[in-house]
Amino acid sequence: MQTKKDDIEQQIAKAAKAIFLKKGFAQTSMREIAEKAGVGLSNIYNYYAGKDDLFRAIVAPLTGEFKRLLQTYHNPLQIDITKQWMPEMTEKTAAEYSRIMLKYRDLLTLLLFKSAGSSQARFKDDFTDDAAALMLKYMDAMKRKYPSLKWDFSPFFIHVNAVQLFTLLEEIIMHKISDTEAKRIFMEYTNYHNNGWKELICNG
Repeated sequence: MQTKKDDIEQQIAKAAKAIFLKKGFAQTSMREIAEKAGVGLSNIYNYYAGKDDLFRAIVAPLTGEFKRLLQTYHNPLQIDITKQWMPEMTEKTAAEYSRIMLKYRDLLTLLLFKSAGSSQARFKDDFTDDAAALMLKYMDAMKRKYPSLKWDFSPFFIHVNAVQLFTLLEEIIMHKISDTEAKRIFMEYTNYHNNGWKELICNG
């Protein structure tokens, strides 16, 4: 019976995802989801506490990826600044961005364009704030390790820098950039980003 329950849960999530993509979170009703999933309305609540819980579950694989990226690429305990500038690190970062875009384009659309009214509507803003805070912490750690380099940047500049990735993702989705072209763009962006920071820190 467990398999059947899992099937129903996936059926509900699949139906909800399709409607959320078409109408957005705010304009979608649980009744519509139930009808499309072919289940009773009350049955949905055996799996999800409500519409917001359902939406969060659908985008959870993507939000989890973002949180992992944050801890992996701006963590002073993981990566020294000199390694951040190495070509192989640039390629690895670009490949990660590309993988997420290719695997989660639909979920990115949901999160960035269809989440108004949900608890995930502020995900980009909250993530940007967390990324900026972690970046400042990262720079503080690198400042102690490499005091001769320049680390004095305004918090707002760091904030703007943190939001750039989301702007790039939004533009790729809005302009329907192909997966192949997106890979190239991520490589260009990461190369530009890393080299720009290197110039500012070493020669600024």
